[in-house]
Order: sequence, then structure tokens, then C-alpha cells
Amino acid sequence: MSHGLGIKSDILHQPPSSDKSPERSYRNPNMSIEETEMRRAKTQVQLMPADEVRMQVQRPATDKPGLTSWFSFRKDKTLVEILDRLKSLEGKVDRIPLRATVPQGFGPPQPSPSSQPSLGHENTESTSTSHASSMNQRPHYQHNTLLGDGDRTYKHASAAHKMLTWPAISQLLLQTVPSTVGDLNSLRNEGSAFIVRMQKGTPNLSLDDTLSEKPFVGMQTQATRVAGGIRNTFPDLTRNTMFRLTTAYFDSFNLIYPFMDRQNFISDTLTKVQTEGFDGDTDSVVALLVFALGELALEGSQGKPIERHGTRASGVKGGTDKKPPGLALFNEARKRMGFILTDCNLENVQRDYISFPGNIRQIAHTLKQIILRVLLSPCDWGSPKGDLIKRAYWHCALMETTLHLELDLPLTGIINLEQQVGLPSFKQPFCEADDRANKISNFESHYSSLLALTRVCANLHVDINKTVSTESSTDTPSTSMDSPVASSLKQLSLELAQWRGNLPENLQWAEDRPAAFPSPQGKNAGYNQAIDPELSHEKSYSQRNLFSTNLDEEPEDYPYLFDIQVALLRTRYYYAKYMAFRPCVYKVLHFPEQVTQDDAEGVAECLRSCLKWPLTMSPVSRRKRLIPYLFSWSQNFLGILLIFHMTRHNGMLQNIRTNMCGPTFEADANISIGLMLDWIRDLKSSDPIASWCWKILQGIYPIEE
Repeated sequence: MSHGLGIKSDILHQPPSSDKSPERSYRNPNMSIEETEMRRAKTQVQLMPADEVRMQVQRPATDKPGLTSWFSFRKDKTLVEILDRLKSLEGKVDRIPLRATVPQGFGPPQPSPSSQPSLGHENTESTSTSHASSMNQRPHYQHNTLLGDGDRTYKHASAAHKMLTWPAISQLLLQTVPSTVGDLNSLRNEGSAFIVRMQKGTPNLSLDDTLSEKPFVGMQTQATRVAGGIRNTFPDLTRNTMFRLTTAYFDSFNLIYPFMDRQNFISDTLTKVQTEGFDGDTDSVVALLVFALGELALEGSQGKPIERHGTRASGVKGGTDKKPPGLALFNEARKRMGFILTDCNLENVQRDYISFPGNIRQIAHTLKQIILRVLLSPCDWGSPKGDLIKRAYWHCALMETTLHLELDLPLTGIINLEQQVGLPSFKQPFCEADDRANKISNFESHYSSLLALTRVCANLHVDINKTVSTESSTDTPSTSMDSPVASSLKQLSLELAQWRGNLPENLQWAEDRPAAFPSPQGKNAGYNQAIDPELSHEKSYSQRNLFSTNLDEEPEDYPYLFDIQVALLRTRYYYAKYMAFRPCVYKVLHFPEQVTQDDAEGVAECLRSCLKWPLTMSPVSRRKRLIPYLFSWSQNFLGILLIFHMTRHNGMLQNIRTNMCGPTFEADANISIGLMLDWIRDLKSSDPIASWCWKILQGIYPIEE
């Protein structure tokens, strides 16, 4: 019962001290010797493990003459009585659900979330009997692994899954979803490796889907003849089909992550495979991967939904949950990858980006070697190829930093080369298609702004980690009392405001209108819009919303993934604010007696930043196959939904939610909850992390399949 107290047994069994010992000197003069001995005996028993108590009872009475022998006999009798009481209570205590002492609100602690009545959308009805039975079924070792004193040791981490190990959140999950206890133990012990291992549970793509092929017959260039090998063609890949799939890729995915050059690909790579067929060379592999993603872009936007949830069609379109669009083309590329796997060049990095975007660490190591080679040799960074290397570098840095923040994965150090590489300029030979795409979607501005925002988030992460480790290693990040963390949060607010102020006018939006079309903000808004045709078109858009919370209506299909580019940028901004002020929520949940007005305002800012993320709205959420790294968003939405639930059942959070978040917060929060639940439900059949999130949410929210 008390083995977790860490009290050494030799302290409990010291030899009898003399009359002048310190222990005798502390005896209350108003108590008799018998009462003093009885109190000492009870105290010792309370601190002893049960086995040690039995040894004390079985030990023969001392031979010490006089009153000491009589007291020892009475002491042994008392121990027997106490042991019997402990036996009768032991079963009852083991059936009590383990709960951490989490004060809520000012004053005495409030009941735990599961014991309070359900409000709004949350369903927390559960009886103590069901909790007792579920706790009884768990192995004994699990009682002390989740909610011990060590849980109050807090190290800041931006990764969403780390929030599940908060004592208050762990307590909630143990009470509402007892089946997750094993996963929570694994999450505590393995950290990000648990999430990565779970994502690896995604079924392998089938190798059976391939294209019919035949040997190439025709003229070849001198270089191709020297390279040798048998080249093949695919009857299904006509010249028109290859050009259509190429256009689809460069009008979609390459606008979000522009690390390939359209004109160079069309003039060199595409022309080569059209006229000479395919082999195991780099051009053939890259071309097949581009075609595969082009088909994915078309079907993911215009294809049939893979399933329906009631009357609502899924936002995952094209193919099936096991066979995505473009699989046959991807398999043909995989057949040939082994021939070029060890090449260390820009084309190999581009190939890895397209085929294995999750293997960012291997890509980073390869790209780092390429950049070091370039730095050691004369290179014109202003040339088209130099600018492409810059784009590839910054894409790698962006993805590595994002995965570090999302999953707490270690960094490779490639970001340290940013001063030598510099930012991309997008100065390429004139390409009419890219110029038109940039005028309509502003992809260059979106990409540059996203890079700047990611750097702000990374700096925040580093600053908070430094201040937390400097302040204390056993407390939550203090956001008050002149804490360095408070300064970091203020600095972040200034940096985010500066970032918003530096946005190009065609990317700006009102912060309290996340669904609106981009429109200039500030004193210059509306300048010259009446005579400029581009701005006039923009002005008409600004009167209505770009995103809709109605997921049942037919979504509008914007060209060049304009809606997805805008949604990714804005959602990343709101995510940055949420990540920055989330420590305030932790403090309210676990240290309410230390909460100040600044902390409460930080919580309100955190809650407001979780509302109506554009990524969850239509038409973006209706084209999920076109959104990169879906799994990272699912776990973020899980964390936000858990926080929303806690604001219904924690007194202080509920008070902040009611009085400090604005008059429209309740309606907006309910809409946001519905959007995030729909997101996770949509992906649970194809994404293991979404499926895991859904199982957790089923025990907390009244949701249906």
C-alpha cells in the first residue's frame, strides 16, 4: 500500500533510544507514556509495507523488563488490529479509480471531469461502478505509472501527442476511455517513437497494380545508346496523357512545395520519356512519380468519395482506402528506384521528396551532402539550378522543422546551413504557365510567408525550452510573476503581429474572419481597387467567404489549389498562437492557485486561436488527398478537442471560456468541434493515427460512426 513512499526500512527500526534521545524530547508533556507509544506504533504501521507489518506481528515480544515489555505486548496487539483493518480496506482502495490531485479553480478542489454533469456536446456519463470494474481489470503495475508525483515535472514540447501525458488529460482518459491505458504507458515511455510506430501500421500499398509495357522501338539519342539497357513504353501512357498528368502535378502539388522547375521538366525529362521510353534512369523514375501525383491530384479533387458517413460524402476522393489513385504509376517507379538509390544529386532529392515525403531525415542527409559539395565548389546561386537547390533546401528545412514541432523528432542540423544557402528568389526562365498560376494563386508569396512563419514557430519552441530549463525542471512553465516565459510569449505575440503586418496585401485577412477571401488590411485597404482589374476581381471576392462550415454543400473547385494554399498559411498562423499559449492551459489545470490575470488572458487567447481553422472547412476538407501530412493535423485536432472538453468541466477554464472569450465563442466552438470530429472520422478508415484518435474521442464526445 505504501511502497511508493520511498521511506527506508532501517529508519523505521532503529534501536530503542535513551531518555535523552531527540525522539523522547519531542513527546507531548500532556500525553501519557502509553498514549505516546500507541501513537508511535500507529504511525509506523501507516508507513510500513504490508509484508513488514506481518513480520512485526510475528516477532516475539521484547525481553525488556517492566513497562516496556507490557507496552510491546500492547503494541503487537495493536498491530494485529491495524493489519486486519488494512486487509478489509485493501480491496476497496484498489477499486477506487486512480486520480491525481488536480486543483481546479480557486479554493478547494472540484470534482473530477467524469463526475460532473454533461454539458453541451460532451458525453461524460459514467458510474463509479463501471470505473471500479474497469480499474479492477487492469494489471496492478499500471496504478502508479500514469499519475505519480513525477507527472508534475513538465518539460515544454510543441508536439501534440505530449499533451496526452498531462496529469489532468491522463486522468480524463483513464476514466472515460480505460482501454487507452496501455497506449498512454507506451506514449510516456517511447514518446514520438510511439506515434511513428503507429503510423507505420498503415497497410503497405499493393504491388499488384502495374502498367502493361512493351519494348521501345524507335530512334534514341547518343547518350541513351551509350547508357545501354532495354527501354520500354506503356501503351496507356500516351503523349497527351503524360502532358495532362504533368500539368496536373505542376498546377497543384508543386505550387504548395515548389522544389521542381516546370519548364525544365517539360523540355528535358518529359520530352525524353515521350520520345525514347522508360528505363531505370533518374529521368524515368522522376517522370513516373510526377505522373502518379498528377493522377492523384485529379482524382483527389474530382473523383468519387471512397465512402459516406450517413448522408455526407467523404472528403477522401478517388481510388479506395487501400488503393489510392496513381498506384500503378507509382509501382512502376518503385521497380526502377533501386538503380538510382545511391545517387547524390538534386534529381535524387527531388525523387525522394515525391516518393517518400515522410523519410525527411534521409532526404536531409542527402541534401546536406549536396549543399556541402556545392559550397566547396564554385556555384552560381543565382542560376536556375542554384535557385532549385535553394528551394529543395528550404523545403527540407521546412518539413524537418514541422515534423520536429509536431512529433518531437530530432533535427539533423541542416537548418544550420541557412546563412550559406540563402532564400530562393524564384528567378527562373520565363514560363507562361507558372506566371499565370502565380498571378491567380500567389504561390510564391504563400511559400515565402510559410517559411517565415515556420521560423517564428521554431524560435518560439527554442526560447520556451531554454526559459523552462532555466527556471525550474520540476514545475510548469510559469507565465506570470516576471517569468522569462511570459517575456517569450509577449515576444512571440509581437513577432506574429509583425509577420501579419509584413504579409503581401493579396495574402492579408482580418484575424477574426478566418474564412474570408484575402483582402488588404489597414489604412491602405481598398486603394485603387476601382480601376485595377485584378484588385476589382479581388474586391468582389472579399464580400463573401472563401471557406464554408457547411460540409454538405457542393464545394467550389478553385484552380491552382488556391483554397488549400490559403488554408495552410492561415491554419499555421492560428496553430502558432495555439502552441504558444497552450502552457497557460496546463497551468490552470494543474496549478490554479498560481494563476494570474495574464495567465487567464493567455488561456482565452489559446481558446480563441482554436476556432474555425480553414483547413477543416469546405472546400479544403473535401479534398483531403491533396493536403500534405494529414496525420499531424489529426493529432492536433485531438488535443484541441480534449481542451474544449476540459473547458466544460474545469471550473476556472469554464469561467474563462464564459467571460473572456467573446460573445460568439460558444457558437464558434461548437462549429469547430463538429468540423474537427468530421475530419478525424473521415480519415479513420485509411489512417492509423486518425483511427486511434477516433477511439479516444468516442469515449468523450457523443459521436456516431
